[in-house]
Amino acid sequence: MNLTSITHTLFTLGTFAERKISGLKLKKIEIEEGEISYLQGGSGTPLVLLHGFGADKDNWVRLARYLTPHFQIIAPDLPGFGESFKDPDLNYDVLPQTQRLNSFVNAMGLEHFHLAGNSMGGYIAGNYAVEFPEKINSLWLLNPLGVESSPSSPMFEQILRDELPVILSKNREEYESLLDNVFHKRPFIPGFAISELSKIAENNFSLYQKIFKDIHQIKDGSIKFSSPLEGRLKGFSKPTLITWGDKDRILHPSAGTILSREIINSQLQLIKDIGHLPMLESPKTTADQFISFKSSLPEADSY
Repeated sequence: MNLTSITHTLFTLGTFAERKISGLKLKKIEIEEGEISYLQGGSGTPLVLLHGFGADKDNWVRLARYLTPHFQIIAPDLPGFGESFKDPDLNYDVLPQTQRLNSFVNAMGLEHFHLAGNSMGGYIAGNYAVEFPEKINSLWLLNPLGVESSPSSPMFEQILRDELPVILSKNREEYESLLDNVFHKRPFIPGFAISELSKIAENNFSLYQKIFKDIHQIKDGSIKFSSPLEGRLKGFSKPTLITWGDKDRILHPSAGTILSREIINSQLQLIKDIGHLPMLESPKTTADQFISFKSSLPEADSY
C-alpha cells in the first residue's frame, strides 16, 4: 500500500469514527436533479445544518455530538459539494440552491424543523426561511454570507484587488493558508486529513470557482448579492439566533449587528477569539448557545 492509499484509508477511518462518536450515520436520498448525501442521527425535533462554501456535511460532526441528545440532526452535502451531485452547468446562486434544499426537505418528509447554516449555508438558510416560513421553527445563522451592507472583510478586500480569494485553493500550501484564515486558533486536524481535504479542494477547483462566481456578483469594484440577507430578513419574525466569531477574517463580524437590527425576534451572540467556523473551533460553546436559545423559546416555537 502506497502513502496515498494509507492517507486515504486513515482519512476514511477517522471520518467514520468521528461520525460514530457523534451518533451520525451516512445516508443518501434522490431529488429530481440527482443524489443528496447527508448525515442523520439523534432524536427530537429536526435541526437541519447547512455547511459553507467548499465544505461538506462533516463540518458539523464535532458540533453534533453535543446536539444529538436534544435534536434529530440532519446535515446534507449541498449540491455541488461533498458527495452530493455536481453539475458544472447548473446555477448555484442562492435562490436555485434554496429550491434544491426544499426538494431535499420534501423528499425527507420534513414538515417543521429548526434550520441552521454557516457562511454560504447561512445565506441559503436565511433565504429558505423567508421563502418557506411555515416550515421553520427557528433560524440559526452562524457567520452567514450575504450581508451586502457590511464592511469589507480581509477576504473581500482580496477579491476587490482581483486576487484569488483565500477560500479557493488548488494545492496543499494554499489549503494551509485557507485553514489559517478561517480559524483564529486552528483546532487539531491530523496531517492526513489536511492532505485529503486539500486534494478534494484541488480536484474541485474549477467547479468551486464557478460556484463562487455564481454566488458573488463582482462588478464595478464592488461585491453584490442577488438576495441580500438584510433585505430578505427585514421584519422576519421567527425566532433567530445569530452566532458570530469576533475574529472572523472571511466575513466581517459587524454583519451580525446589521442582521440583528432587521430581524424582529433575534438574538446576537458574539464568541470571543473565534473565527469563521465556530462549530469547528469551539463546538461545545457553539452548541450550548443554540441549546440555551431553544430552551428560551415559547413552547409553540420550540416543538
